[in-house]
Amino acid sequence: MKAKKLNFNKILKLTKRYMHRRGQALIEYLYPFKTKRGRPKKYPDEIILTLLFLQVAWKLSFRELEFMSVQVFGRETSPDFSTYYYRLKKLPPYLLIDFLNFISRRLLGKYHKEVKFLVIDGTGFKYDELYPLKVLRGTEIKKVKSHVKAVVLSIHLENGKRFVLTVLLGQSYAYEVKSGEEIVRWLGSRGFTLNVLRGKPILGNKAYDSVRFIELVKSVGLRPYIKVKENFRNSIRSEVRLRAKRLIESNKLYRFRGLIEGIFGEIKNDVGSYERTKNFHIAQLFVLAKFCLFNIWVLPLVFWIFQTASMSRILL
Repeated sequence: MKAKKLNFNKILKLTKRYMHRRGQALIEYLYPFKTKRGRPKKYPDEIILTLLFLQVAWKLSFRELEFMSVQVFGRETSPDFSTYYYRLKKLPPYLLIDFLNFISRRLLGKYHKEVKFLVIDGTGFKYDELYPLKVLRGTEIKKVKSHVKAVVLSIHLENGKRFVLTVLLGQSYAYEVKSGEEIVRWLGSRGFTLNVLRGKPILGNKAYDSVRFIELVKSVGLRPYIKVKENFRNSIRSEVRLRAKRLIESNKLYRFRGLIEGIFGEIKNDVGSYERTKNFHIAQLFVLAKFCLFNIWVLPLVFWIFQTASMSRILL
């Protein structure tokens, strides 16, 4: 993933297509009783989304983003940094989740015959103060609450390619299994997606060793390769967990569970693991934008999404 090489004029066309097909209807659904008081929007939502991707890809401050956006899109279509920040605070995180689902649906339609397995796991992104994590140790770290917890469901193909199917965010140290259950229920409500993935293995670590989660995975037609907790004092008594253990032991597929860590590492190395904001809402948008950029990089239309000239000259 090399987010800096993406062509943001092409991404603007992609966001326009999304807002026309789904985004605008989603906003009207989320805010059905929105008042008409105040000034109308001067800058459309697709501009705000594209600027968000630009800011995350280049790790820009709000003032730096204003300068770069003027160079890329022109003064007339570029809001000042205060207007942009205000619009971000009004932007629902679910819009970016749906945009991510919009991209992953296109990827799944392209590669549905090559799907090998799915992996579910969670990771965290720090925001607000960064330095306490470099000093604190042990249980003291868990007292730091300025994290965005992301539970990710990824799809891995036969040829080694992978992309993010969907993401669910929560507060710091949120219970992963609860978020995982919501993702599986969402998956069960998607017709095409569920039909394509039916019968595929879903890999999860010991955090998802829950009878309810395993049964929910089976109810939507997936095979649960979930690592179960076991030691010499506590043996496996549940038949559901016992079948999950036998499924893992039947072949060596579970050894690929760590591939999702490669997605997390690639995203964090390329666009960072720390969000430069003190606001949890803004931090959520930054984290979702990172996963969207990862999927945009995998898009089959990637040949026309690359930059023809480096944007680094603009910052010099």
